[in-house]
Amino acid sequence: MGLLLGENYAQGLGINIVRTRFLIIIAVALLAGTTTAFTGPIAFIGMAVPHLVRGLFRTSDHRITLPGTMLCGASLLLLCDLATQLPADGYTLPINAISALVGAPIIIWIILKKKGNS
Repeated sequence: MGLLLGENYAQGLGINIVRTRFLIIIAVALLAGTTTAFTGPIAFIGMAVPHLVRGLFRTSDHRITLPGTMLCGASLLLLCDLATQLPADGYTLPINAISALVGAPIIIWIILKKKGNS
């Protein structure tokens, strides 16, 4: 809690900043890895859709982006599900493959866009 108030305040409270940051990074990496391992490439949709909604509505207001993200994410995953069932009758592709094909280029575009702004 002290780290939220700034490094000087945290040091004044006796918090080891380097160790605390290292532990935070390890915790975030473990949580992100576990979540991705559990959900698989469907997580691409969860990472990509909020950025798409923010660009679509041109706002960062959560009262608009949260419902927009829910609707757009559900719609995009439904389209991915429809694409999995197109190849042939009785045979379906894994939805993870289709969602990765849709989500990965969006994530790469977002990274390249952020890199260009830096």
